Amino acid sequence: MKHILSTVLVSCTLLVGCGDQWLEKAQPSTSTESSEAIKSARDANYALNGIYDIMRGHEYYGARMTYYGDVTGEDMLSNGDTKRAAKYYLFDLNKDNTPSSLWYQPYRVLRNTNGVLAYVAGLPQEDLSDELKDIKGQALSLRAMAHFDLVKVFGAPYTEDNGASLGIPIEIEKHISTNKPVRNTVKEVYVQIVEDLENAVKLLSAAKKNGKINKFAASQLLARAYLYMGENQKALTQASQLIQDAQGGQTSLKGQYQLWTNDEYASVWSKDYTSEVLFQLSIVKTESGPGKEGMGYLLWRNGYNDIILSDDYMNLLANDPKDVRNTIITKYSSKNVDYYYLDKYPGNTSDGENPEFADIPVLRLSEAYLIAAEAAVKLSDNANALKYLNAIVTRANPEKTVSGVVSLTRVMEERRRELVGEGHRLFDALRNNMRIERKGNAHVSPLLRAETKSFDRTYFKTLMAIPQREIDANINIIQNDGY
Repeated sequence: MKHILSTVLVSCTLLVGCGDQWLEKAQPSTSTESSEAIKSARDANYALNGIYDIMRGHEYYGARMTYYGDVTGEDMLSNGDTKRAAKYYLFDLNKDNTPSSLWYQPYRVLRNTNGVLAYVAGLPQEDLSDELKDIKGQALSLRAMAHFDLVKVFGAPYTEDNGASLGIPIEIEKHISTNKPVRNTVKEVYVQIVEDLENAVKLLSAAKKNGKINKFAASQLLARAYLYMGENQKALTQASQLIQDAQGGQTSLKGQYQLWTNDEYASVWSKDYTSEVLFQLSIVKTESGPGKEGMGYLLWRNGYNDIILSDDYMNLLANDPKDVRNTIITKYSSKNVDYYYLDKYPGNTSDGENPEFADIPVLRLSEAYLIAAEAAVKLSDNANALKYLNAIVTRANPEKTVSGVVSLTRVMEERRRELVGEGHRLFDALRNNMRIERKGNAHVSPLLRAETKSFDRTYFKTLMAIPQREIDANINIIQNDGY
């Protein structure tokens, strides 16, 4: 049974104050800075609950951040040109109509994590209990995640020019709305992300905290950051150590996570807090959440029927009919047209939930294996590439293994099969300088153009436009090229 502490108190007293200048929408309509309102560990925990609440809203991980990386690739698409995901899928966005949520929601998280961190920083170091250290670790992790999301969406891949291009403004201090910050470089943003996560891993408890970040979740996010930076040895070391610790002998700190088995894969998506999920955002009927605008309802044929799988993706799975990932896809035929629906967000059936109340798995242990496999390929460490890739391949079908020299293309195909619908595909292609080819019978909208059917990271719209209202409020913000 899921339970999330009510955050009404948070939204009234502990979140960041309202301003009318730069990033005004990043600040909810409350009157006090969180560093001034937080007076105790209890208050800090309430503030963290408020941050998780922001993240599970449909304008952030509850939907948009989660589907953005997939509908901009080749494996998923908007089921119609007027659906909620259509403008993202069609790249029909510019500086004036870009939804500002992927900008201001992460900045809301940054405001509030900085408030929590300011409170902890004001305490004598000798007074930092294990609880306060964990609170600090959570706040650092969430701050890193928000910066990571922003720089992925609005900044060029680090691997394109070693992070020299413009990223986003770093926010690590108490916000003053009259400030006019410039965009930091992509490299500067990643340096901040890594610093926060390396510190968080040292502070966080390894104990499971359902619906919240723990040491293992922060460790995986750190491995991902290393991978995005091209720091392949660090990525491999971090991911392999995480896997070893998470799946080691059962203690209070280890052995808490395992890959789902082949037998349970088909049914486990409808359960809460399972062995493979390091961090999920929990949605319950009695709490605020994304509701019908959330991922589950958007992917449900009986819901908004907004996003479907492409035949590009189905052709990947067709190579192996025994691949267990076929079992979480529903086929529906109408007028001689086949539609394929991804069932990763069904809601907890034992609690009588429908997809409207589906949890959002943000970090899964399977990604750690794929990070390790990719990093190993890039290091020409074929033994580890085979080891970590085959853990996922054989879980999908125990009769299958990969042999020989593993290529990057093969690892990317496995990432597509395993992580579809979880927001990775566009970013995987961009950081590896790969091309997205939208072909087949699904990508047939008359609004698709040549440059949106076949593109790589040189296509300017693979970076989202910074909302014009933010540039109007801050003359120091430079718009992305092409807009």
